[in-house]
Amino acid sequence: MSILEMPVPSDVLTEVVDSTIFAQPERHRALLRDIREFLRSSPADATASHLAFVLTHETHVAGDNRRQVIREFFESYPEGATAGEILAQMEAL
Repeated sequence: MSILEMPVPSDVLTEVVDSTIFAQPERHRALLRDIREFLRSSPADATASHLAFVLTHETHVAGDNRRQVIREFFESYPEGATAGEILAQMEAL
């Protein structure tokens, strides 16, 4: 997937956390940091759907609510988007 076609990560997260406690600026930034760290520790070719699945069944991120929001973040991406592509988009901004 072209980086031009890739959704902007902070925009995706803003939509996911709208009307939640995670919409607060400091929590939003912390979630983006957690997502970046999770992506850096994941295989670059792992798909968004695989990453969402991993977060459903494992505790890579502390806190059920936090993990749920990050899972929804990955579910908002096209299934075939890879960890490497999403991370590249995050680091390009």
